[in-house]
Amino acid sequence: MIKSVIIDDKSANTDTLEKLLALYCPQVQICSTAGNIEEGYRVIREYKPSLIFLDIEMPNGNGFDLLKKFDTLTFEVIFTTAYNQYAVQAFRENVLDYLLKPIDIEALQQAVTKAEQRISQKQTNDYLVKYLQNLQPANNTKISIPVQDGYLFLNYQDIIRCEASDSYSFFYTTDGKKILTSMRLKECEMLLPPGQFFRVHHSHIINLQYLVRYIRGRGGSVVMQDRSTVEVSAGKKDAFLERLRNGI
Repeated sequence: MIKSVIIDDKSANTDTLEKLLALYCPQVQICSTAGNIEEGYRVIREYKPSLIFLDIEMPNGNGFDLLKKFDTLTFEVIFTTAYNQYAVQAFRENVLDYLLKPIDIEALQQAVTKAEQRISQKQTNDYLVKYLQNLQPANNTKISIPVQDGYLFLNYQDIIRCEASDSYSFFYTTDGKKILTSMRLKECEMLLPPGQFFRVHHSHIINLQYLVRYIRGRGGSVVMQDRSTVEVSAGKKDAFLERLRNGI
């Protein structure tokens, strides 16, 4: 069973979700519910759930405010929201998922399955806290990435590009290193400053500081300072060229 908590300021939404989970996701055990951020914080600390269903909009703040109260997230998070302006697509295909109200049964089952897989792998969402902190990077100049023997701290200016490799990623650095991390490329993208980095392809993020040349083509390609060539996807081409026209 997956010990879970529902946090939503509307009791009708909580009741509906509980019924849907009982019918279609019997592996989920609701151990408590909460109607606001402070109450949610309390029940999470008390019950230590593996999964929380978290509403975004609440009267005394939002779901992100609750997550910021934790230094490390030891539970999986499924956002529930009636609003689509929160860039919910940014969390798709990652360890997090979302449910757009009214809740779709198939989407609910898929989200729970994804969370269940992550829980079984004993992986946590502590990168999300880093992502939330990087929404306003202030004087941050480094990224922390998990590697085989711990964590490695890389200066942004030392990263030439990132490349996806199945569920892992490689960082290519200015000193010629190729560093493997367990982070997916989407997680890397969320932690890198968008003013300096650009995802030119579903498998590649480049540091615009080290862009040497753009070569025309259907999507085109770029040559980086380390002489590597990276494909630009056709779907990213227009946004990338617009970025170049506006200045790197």
